[in-house]
Amino acid sequence: MSTLDVLYTPAQIGRLTLKNRFVQSPMHTKFATEFGEVSEKLTDYLVARAKGGVSLIILENTAIDWKVGRAAGNPVRIDDDLFIAGLSDLTEAIHREGVLIATQLHHAGRQNPRSNTVDGLGPVAPSAITSSAIGDEPRALEVSEIKQIVQQFRDAARRSVAAGFDLIDIHGSHGYLLTQFLSPQSNHRTDEYGGSFDNRARFPLEVVRAIRDEVGPDFPLSYRISLEERVEGGMEAEEGIAFCKLIEPYVDVFNVTAATYESMDSVFMMQGREPAELLPLAARVKAVVSKPVIGVSRLGWALDTSARAIESGALDFVALARTQLTDANLVFKIKNGESGRVRRCIGCNECVGGFLFRGWRVHCVMNPELGYEREAAQGLTPQAKSKRVLVVGGGPAGFEAARAAALRGHDVRLVEASARIGGQVLTAAAVDYKRREMEAYVTFMEKELEHVGVRVQVNAPFDFSTSAEGADVVVVATGGYAPAAPEGTIDAMHALRSGELPPGRVTILGSNEIALNAAAFAAQQGRETVVITNEGGVGYDMNPILAAHTVGILERLGVRFVSTDPGDSGIRLSSPDWAADSRAPFAEIPADAEVLVVGARAKGGRLYAATQSGFWTGIGI
Repeated sequence: MSTLDVLYTPAQIGRLTLKNRFVQSPMHTKFATEFGEVSEKLTDYLVARAKGGVSLIILENTAIDWKVGRAAGNPVRIDDDLFIAGLSDLTEAIHREGVLIATQLHHAGRQNPRSNTVDGLGPVAPSAITSSAIGDEPRALEVSEIKQIVQQFRDAARRSVAAGFDLIDIHGSHGYLLTQFLSPQSNHRTDEYGGSFDNRARFPLEVVRAIRDEVGPDFPLSYRISLEERVEGGMEAEEGIAFCKLIEPYVDVFNVTAATYESMDSVFMMQGREPAELLPLAARVKAVVSKPVIGVSRLGWALDTSARAIESGALDFVALARTQLTDANLVFKIKNGESGRVRRCIGCNECVGGFLFRGWRVHCVMNPELGYEREAAQGLTPQAKSKRVLVVGGGPAGFEAARAAALRGHDVRLVEASARIGGQVLTAAAVDYKRREMEAYVTFMEKELEHVGVRVQVNAPFDFSTSAEGADVVVVATGGYAPAAPEGTIDAMHALRSGELPPGRVTILGSNEIALNAAAFAAQQGRETVVITNEGGVGYDMNPILAAHTVGILERLGVRFVSTDPGDSGIRLSSPDWAADSRAPFAEIPADAEVLVVGARAKGGRLYAATQSGFWTGIGI
């Protein structure tokens, strides 16, 4: 048996037999309708993941209370019998792929803004204490309302069974309502639902008991718990373990994670954090309960570690979350020995911080097919007539265009002026804490182009007058440009590409993502490094979660942020914003070739714009 074979062995959760150890974690997508109904988009997305090889999919947070308890925007809802029909359509679609599916019963509690409640009712919580991360001041629940919420959970469990779900996951983690009652930080009640551990545990225990009573003794139940909150005054692991032991008679599996939105770095683990960091918490639960345990924390990057944990008895199931957004087929690719072809999550958290937080549906900067599975499948149908396609530039946009065109049956050649494809992804690989993710992304590009039959030429500067001869279509993906570095400075991108810096202290002029990469590059060499911020703020072109996370890493590396230029002597790196590069003409391309311009060359933008532009242009050829 190879190291990873244990991940592909069957295992039990109650009466259920799971075909392997892979579980897709619940992730909010906003793919449901605005009314909270199951949509074709949601179904297509989940069916693609079912085809990818996981044994169990846990549906995203499923609202038991649409008025004040739903997650931001439009999650799936289960607060009325009206929604059983759509939910049953979904379970049937997943079952046709031989995969099990769970609903996740959820109430947001105080982690909810008033604007996301019906008629401005406002959020509710055990106590009128506002979350420092999300939401407005909540109203403390009356005891009679607590009893009503218990009934809402019970009714939602009945509907889950009626809709054909195989398992119910109770959302008691990440700072939502059940967590809020357990937490001494957010529960300051003085009645029977607050104070001592037993009192704080009373409401979530009542929910678990009510659900078990509703569904009977054999229906599988899971409880997702943040074993420790990682906030000042919050619940510690010892009480988390005590709660697991308290509810053990009623549940069939423990889904172990950590943190709340006030300790977000441990909810959305990002670049610079070690994969499998939370597995010791899962192991602590496993050591004291007789039921199986699901672990999480970027485990798509730590399958060896996960397999060893299963073999040692410290873990039973591996939860995959954002990596499932990035590559729906990870499970099958790993099983088939194609780990290099896995498109691995780079931990940028653009899916949440860059899209969901600003009201969009979920997207992935690396996977342009996410949320458009049906349209992508139709677009990738091989064409009756093969064309000769030349792609100029091997960054993400050029890669996606070449891959899509090849999958449509065209004869594709990609030329890249440098020694390796990857474009600006390679410059980010100069940063130590990003290197693993960036190198894996470039390896994926290389392996995938080989797999789909694209002929790649590196060290091949493009000559428009000769290189395009014989091409029916020329895709220009040569990237954007930055204004010349001011006199006396070095372009930050040039420093990252070359991997070299002259000796001395380093001053970074600018505070966009490239500037922060350059600061990390200098600091990791032990250089005294200062970033001069501009009016946009630090990391202004990044999502706020990634920006804050990056600043934290840089500060730990000793980087200082100042608003005015100290004028010190030393090395000065400039990092202006890049723009679309429409300067070079295409007049010398043969007149009979169709010319398509993609990525930053066409209209600027960051990684998401590049991959989207390249892919959707490619499937139009």
